[in-house]
Amino acid sequence: MIKAIAERYSCRAYSDKAVTDEDVAEIVEAGMHAPSGMNVRPWHIVVVRDDKLRAELAKVHQYAGFCAQSPVVFVVCGDEVASDHWWLEDCAAVIENMLLQAADLGLGTCWIGIRGSNERGYDREATVRELLGIPDHIRVSALISCGHPASAGKSKPAGPMENVHHDGW
Repeated sequence: MIKAIAERYSCRAYSDKAVTDEDVAEIVEAGMHAPSGMNVRPWHIVVVRDDKLRAELAKVHQYAGFCAQSPVVFVVCGDEVASDHWWLEDCAAVIENMLLQAADLGLGTCWIGIRGSNERGYDREATVRELLGIPDHIRVSALISCGHPASAGKSKPAGPMENVHHDGW
């Protein structure tokens, strides 16, 4: 596991090689094994493979252009009615599991935050919701681009260990 964690990086360029149905299923299953506050499991995942939809998703965020190139985009959502307080944390756990499973499969991913993004008079979350027919009570947490990296990426070293405190600050 530490190998997948250490080697994972944000991939922003993908080859045209398809991601198998089996790999998609493993990534989604990993997400579904995430912990959840009070075991509510308020998450929903939309798997987007359609070229036109991925091209539209690529326009939603200024740094999401590569979603048009990645063969799969996972849209991670949370049911705000089922869990009005913890849905975001629950979705973050799903996303991390999915990122690590994809890395373990040799796939590249990039996490693109969508929730609450209303910059420059443009509501990213509402745009994704409308594009994919997501109900109003379902919040859009993030997009995850996924595919075979176009070239080898470079992972980053672990964060500074001096930021770890024991038994107090």
